[in-house]
Amino acid sequence: MPERLRDYAGLLDAVEARLNTVQPPLIVAIAGPPASGKSTLAERLTVDLRAAGNVAAYCPMDGFHKANAQLDAEGLRSVKGRIDTFDGTAFALAVARLAKGDAFWWPRYSRHSHEPVPEGTRIEGVETVCIVEGNYILTDGEPWKSAAAHFDLRIFKDAPDGVLRQRLTRRHERGGKGARETGEKVARTDMPNAREVRKSATAADFLFQHAVDG
Repeated sequence: MPERLRDYAGLLDAVEARLNTVQPPLIVAIAGPPASGKSTLAERLTVDLRAAGNVAAYCPMDGFHKANAQLDAEGLRSVKGRIDTFDGTAFALAVARLAKGDAFWWPRYSRHSHEPVPEGTRIEGVETVCIVEGNYILTDGEPWKSAAAHFDLRIFKDAPDGVLRQRLTRRHERGGKGARETGEKVARTDMPNAREVRKSATAADFLFQHAVDG
């Protein structure tokens, strides 16, 4: 069973301890429902690990969203964010390149254009730790399992449903959606996604539900 972490300091200690036991790069996976705080946690970990002298890279799964034109062609635009609206095969190949120490561009997702950006973050191939973050990265099924085979440490980040709904509502409204569209998106896509993502929590080494600020 996954171990529950009580606070951020304990999580950081767990990551730093694992750094001493594996051949670089250490690949840390942070999974969890949408708006659970994964990105904030991953970004803070990256900053703190760099401050400790590590060469750390933040590698979010969001960059592997399918382009909107592809979603339109597949009839998936209305459920954007569901597992089949991501290019899982490309994600698995990219994680394998992290493990090999390749130099390449890791894609990012633009919250302004709502599209993936191919040249997002430059991976130099000299990183000592890579923080990979996303909803579905611990999912039991291919191609996600192929990616997960490269993870050295697995963390599941969660938050109560009420918190998720509040955060998701703010996110969609900031993205330009009206109240009705936002409510439908949260109810029909985001919260069902959260329930599916939570099924992968048992694959984690650690469970973490606290706010990142402690």
